[in-house]
Amino acid sequence: MMSRNYAAVGSKIIAEKEDKSFIDLNAEKLCTHVCVNYLLEGGEDPKILPDSEYPPWLFELNLERKKQLEDLDPEVDGWLYWRAYRLRQIRQIRRIERLKYKFINVQNSPTMRKSGYRGKKTSLYEM
Repeated sequence: MMSRNYAAVGSKIIAEKEDKSFIDLNAEKLCTHVCVNYLLEGGEDPKILPDSEYPPWLFELNLERKKQLEDLDPEVDGWLYWRAYRLRQIRQIRRIERLKYKFINVQNSPTMRKSGYRGKKTSLYEM
């Protein structure tokens, strides 16, 4: 009689974590306070201050996404262009290196041996 040994059923059942965040629908509060209920438990949300209360560097932050290589100009963007160019080169080299060895296991496979394939033949009369 054959018996198969399967892995035992896990005895621990992990319950899903309860989501403690909530969405506040009070329009007046949303306009006057920063609603960060996931950070403060039981505390009051901080009030939104006028722009003069915040430091000037806060409004000068660059929040745009990084430009693609095609959108960069080496004369205007300088080192940003060359860094993006070099990163693309490195990614391409790595991709080619992976492809070199992707099918290396097929070269010596039983199917290839069975078919009689021996690689490139130097002449028509050799077997």
